[in-house]
Parts: sequence; structure tokens; C-alpha cells
Amino acid sequence: MYPLLWLFLPWLTLPAPSTGPLSQQPLQACWTRQVKPIQNRYLRFSYNEQRYELEHSAEPWQQTPYEAKGVFWVNAANFRQTDTLYHLIRKKTYLDKTQASPQALLLLKPGEDKVAPVTRAMLEEQPIQTARYSPVSLIDYCYRQRIALDRKQSTADQACYTTTINQTIVSLFIRRADGLLTHLTTLQADELLGDVRSTITYHDYIPLGSSLQPTRTTIDKVNGKLHDQVQLSLGTLTAEAPHLIDTPANFQLQTADTPEPTAQVEKYNNHVYFINLPHTDDKVMMVEFANFLLVAEAPLTSRNGELIIREARRIAPTKPIRYFVFGHHHPHYLGGIRPFVHKGATILCSPGNEAYVKYLIEAPHQLQPDSLALDPKALKLEGVGTHRTITDGLLTLEIYLIGRQSAHTNDYLIYYFPGEQLLFEDDSVWIARTGAPAKASARQVGLYEAIEQLGLPVRTIIQSWPVSDYGVKTVIPFADLKASMPVK
Repeated sequence: MYPLLWLFLPWLTLPAPSTGPLSQQPLQACWTRQVKPIQNRYLRFSYNEQRYELEHSAEPWQQTPYEAKGVFWVNAANFRQTDTLYHLIRKKTYLDKTQASPQALLLLKPGEDKVAPVTRAMLEEQPIQTARYSPVSLIDYCYRQRIALDRKQSTADQACYTTTINQTIVSLFIRRADGLLTHLTTLQADELLGDVRSTITYHDYIPLGSSLQPTRTTIDKVNGKLHDQVQLSLGTLTAEAPHLIDTPANFQLQTADTPEPTAQVEKYNNHVYFINLPHTDDKVMMVEFANFLLVAEAPLTSRNGELIIREARRIAPTKPIRYFVFGHHHPHYLGGIRPFVHKGATILCSPGNEAYVKYLIEAPHQLQPDSLALDPKALKLEGVGTHRTITDGLLTLEIYLIGRQSAHTNDYLIYYFPGEQLLFEDDSVWIARTGAPAKASARQVGLYEAIEQLGLPVRTIIQSWPVSDYGVKTVIPFADLKASMPVK
């Protein structure tokens, strides 16, 4: 049920291997018991699913719950699915469909009416994506690819087979006693969270025809932080699966969009600089004090953090980056935090985020090592509290926690320069560059009320994100914010 497109895949047409040596027997036994009896027929199951996702929530690790139900049809080469997804907080229902075959896989995402674009990486990981519902495609892939026994992870009771699909390391664990797949693990690199392991465990096998199939799946995701469950029912073997989606004309794999990271420095005055990153649509603030630098925000990845540090060095080559601070915990603001720890900067942290910052800094990054993984350094962490002043006696920066008042996150910080009457914030003001002002959002109201309650004489607001997308102002006269407030 994820965005994918299959064209012809060579592994689907490889001849089945003959009986191999002892090291291959458990995988062959698993394929014989779970995949071979299906042949060109389909397993059909109804299901109910509980799923949890990490989204743009108010606090780190806050989970967004979903319930889903639907029907899927699967065999070694094909997967089709209709799904109804219910957002338990928003009370909204989304529909989606998936249709995979050896020639094509099409997806209608939740809430969309057009077939989604698909990259080759998404295509290659299709057997992994369907494994939360049924493992037959992944078992068949490993069997036909003749994946060797992983002796390091195998035990007397379980045989393990490990391979890499795209950039995901997949390990299948097969019980030697009966040749059934008990569970599988995936390990992949996440730019923010590091090396992320998930485990899919299969329970309650039943006979369908001459095959054995699991009817309950538990999924432990993100190094055990999230737990999903899929319960199957009404399992049958059918001769055909329904046609769900028509292939659009000229539909083909898309090239992954990986724009080259670039930076553009914008000097606000002799002390305040903004480093614009067009490839992420962010504006990073660098403040030059008499003997040190402060950087606020680093979007998405360690690579961007390194880029910001290089630009800061060009602006003030002799001054160390003493502080790094992020306005709230979403990836656009602290995703590039790790290089700053490597450079010895003190991380300024809003209340309640200490454990999350420590997790991000200590998380293994073996699959895609960054500077901190290659050369570990100790984390230096200081709290902001509700208010923190950074000054060299001449220039003063005030950092305020407005938290829940932001109507966005509970850890929201804003930055204020009293001498310049300048306020820098992350993503609170959404005033269009052109046209009549729209009704003020809750975020705009929250920021305005916070400024008024703090008694800050603000002349100009500068926003970190978005810079170019969405058609909103990045440099906002305070008068514009005030004018957008609802009439009381």
C-alpha cells in the first residue's frame, strides 16, 4: 500500500533453484510450504490493522494512531489491495489502492485521485512493503535469488538468510523444525534517527490449500518505538484477483529528485546573517558575537549541518560556533544537529527535549556514517528554560519559550534582538505575498499573542521556513501580522 511501480524484474523469471546443500534447505523448505503451493493462484485475506506513525506532532515520539481495514490478494509475483485508513485524531477516513504485477505496480495514495509517481528505489523495495501483510513475495525473492545462509545470525533452532534490497538490509528467520518463517528484520539508514531496525513477526499459521500462511502480524518499528498489528481473516485461495487501477498513458519510473545542496548567505547587519538553503527551502540564522557564533536551525540532514558550518566558517573564520539552538523538534530545524556536536558546540535545548536530543546524538549511524559517527564527541547540552539571554555585552539575543501557545509544538522557541527589534521564528506566519490577507491561522494568532504578552517591541519578523514554496512572506513587517488578527 505504499507508492511503488513495478516494471519487469529479472528475479521474477529466474528458474527455481534445484535442491541445494544443507545450508539452503531451510529456505527451500519455507518456499515449498508457503509459496510453491500457491502457483498462479492468489491468497485472499480481509484484514484489520492498527498502525502508528511519527508525524509533525506536538512532542518528540508522539505517535499518530490509525486504524485500517481492507482486502488484499497476493502470490509470489503479484499484490493487490484496497484499503480504508482512519485517522483516529482527525477523525478522517482515507482510501487507497495498490496494484502490483511483474510488469507494473500502481498506487492511489490516501486522499489522492491520481496515480502516484514512483522511483526505482521504491520499486525495488516492494517485497518489503507487502511483508507486513504477507511474506510470500519476500520469501520467493530470497529463494529465487539463492540467498546464502547467514551463519552469524543462524542458531540451532533458526536459519537466517540476509540480503540487501535497494539500501535496506533484510534478514529472514526460518524455524528449522517446520520450515516456517517466524519473523524478519529490516535495517536501514534514516537521516535523523540513524540506523533504524524494524521487526515483522508472523503468528497463527493456518492451512490454505496445501500451503501454510500466517494470520496475524506484529510489527515493531523504529528500534522498538512503535508497534503495529495486522489481523487477517477470511483467508481463501482464488484463481484471480480484481483489476483495481488503470495504467495511465506514458506512465514510467521517475528519477529520484536529489538537488545539489547549495547555500546563499544574506547579510542582515554586521552581526546577523541568514544562510539560505534553496534545496530544502530553509533560512538558517547565524549570529556573530564578539568572540563566538550562534547558529539557529539546521534542516533535515547531517550533510546540511556540515554545509551550514562551512558557510559560518567563511563568514567568521576565527570564531568558534559556541551554540546551536533549534526552534522546535521537527526535522526541518534539528535534522542537521549532529555536526554541531562534532564541532564542539553547546546545544541549547527547550525543556523536555533533553532525552530526544541525547537519542539523536547517541543513535548509531553505521550504515551512512557522518562526522560524529566517524569521530565521536561528547554532547554538551544546556537548557533554555522559559527565557535565555545570549550576549557579549554589546549584542543581545533573547530566546523565549512560547511552547503550546505556538499552536504547533510544546517546545516552540522564538528569537528576539531588542536592539534591532527583530524577531526570528520557524514557521508560524503564513501571510501571502500577494492578494488579500487570509484569515489568520492559529499559529499566527499564537505568535502575535505571545509577542504582546512578552511586551516585545517588534518591527520585523523573519521566518525560517518556507522561503520560496507556498507563496508566503519570509520577511514580515510586524504590522502585517497585526493586521491579520481577527477582529474581537
